[in-house]
Amino acid sequence: MRPVDRDDLPANVVRVVRLAPVPMYLRAIFSRLPEPLLLDADIGGDPGALPLAARQLLKLGLYSEQLTLGRVRVVDVKGVQLKVSRQGRVWSPTNAELDRGISWVAQHLLEVLLEREEASALLRAFAFQSSNLATLRTITTFMLQATDVDQALYVMLSGITSGYSLGFNRAALFTWDAQRGVFVGSKAIGPFDDDDAHHIWEAIEFEDKDIDALLGDVAQRNFDTRFQQRVQAVVLSPDEPEVARALGCGPPVLFRVTAPQSPGLSRLGVSGEFVLAALKPHGRTLGLILTDNRFSRAAVFPDQLEYLSFFTDQTALVWENLALLKREEELARVDGLTGVLNRRELDARLEAELRRCQRHDRPCSVVLVDVDYFKNINDTRGHAAGDDVLRGIGAMLRTVTRTGDVVGRFGGDEFVVVMPEAPREHLLPFVLRAGEAAAGLGVSLSLGGATAPLDGTSAASLLAAADQRLYQAKRAGRRGACVDDTGVVSFS
Repeated sequence: MRPVDRDDLPANVVRVVRLAPVPMYLRAIFSRLPEPLLLDADIGGDPGALPLAARQLLKLGLYSEQLTLGRVRVVDVKGVQLKVSRQGRVWSPTNAELDRGISWVAQHLLEVLLEREEASALLRAFAFQSSNLATLRTITTFMLQATDVDQALYVMLSGITSGYSLGFNRAALFTWDAQRGVFVGSKAIGPFDDDDAHHIWEAIEFEDKDIDALLGDVAQRNFDTRFQQRVQAVVLSPDEPEVARALGCGPPVLFRVTAPQSPGLSRLGVSGEFVLAALKPHGRTLGLILTDNRFSRAAVFPDQLEYLSFFTDQTALVWENLALLKREEELARVDGLTGVLNRRELDARLEAELRRCQRHDRPCSVVLVDVDYFKNINDTRGHAAGDDVLRGIGAMLRTVTRTGDVVGRFGGDEFVVVMPEAPREHLLPFVLRAGEAAAGLGVSLSLGGATAPLDGTSAASLLAAADQRLYQAKRAGRRGACVDDTGVVSFS
């Protein structure tokens, strides 16, 4: 029978039907029916007197591809006569049954017209959908409350691996490095090997943690990082066949291969089924997600793939927003010319590191750095050349300092390096490294160092002591450093 077009129906019928509210969960259920149902209707002379459930079913017929309107007539009957059919099965609800409401009607309709296996599959799909939507809300909230982008990305990966959500065995994030033109292994959650997988799954079941507790563990990095360390040693090229295919598709791509062509994926033990999903909010490539069921060998089913696409789209937008926010915060803290901390942020970090070292009875050192004859550079070569020198010094200092040291611009051509927990004997090796590196840039430096608590216990007293020694180095002819009371060390 030819489906009824809404233009074939009387306008007063269409209006009454369209005004009927249909719950979203019913729209979702009917959209997932295994095949369309056929709805025939004989409508009484007053469409406004139809039971609400009848109007709601007719509206589903107008808008759902899985409930097709067949013969619809306006006749001289009281109320409405409906007939829903599929493959020889027919159900005609009475007006009394329609009065029981759309939830009862929909449930009974599905019980009559679907096979038991079909009803079970529909229930599983709907439960999976509901669970994932609820989990996505929780994960999005966690990501937005995260204190940094890294924490948010770990939470995102946990949504892919958590049994409360998509339930993959493991997930790895490769971030796009625009300068190198490759995807670099960044973060990962999942077992390292089969023994680790067995141990993790036993612990999860035994502890029976809810989704909030699991996400809290992930946000605090309370998980084994051996798989992550393996991922961080992998680089993926956009020219590799699997990667290129994932980048060229919108949704995640499911691969079924004995062994991948990508050397990096092979190093991670990828085989059988695996999924690559490109994260491209607003068309801008941020990264690539690899996920699979390496240890359980469970097949990736269609709903899992569909909701991975939905999940990654939503969380990628959160990642993009957090990254932009982080960038704005960094710009507020960083000196625009040299790329090191500005004076305000430098002062705050010095105070914070000094207090922390004092609480733990640890030393804290500072080094003042001054570019020799910087005024002559500006006067003879121009301010653009002077800016290039300052940029080079800022980059050099970030290179020769330790992880955890703080580099900032003090003002003009002066920089400050804060070295938490560094005793005085660490200063001389550092200033020698800095002096040699500056010579490689074609400039010379004068440096002065001081260490708390030997040279002062406050930021002001420490900087004053370092400044006094800096000028000792200058008076001694520049191209040197003074970090204690033994005198000035000259650079070769």
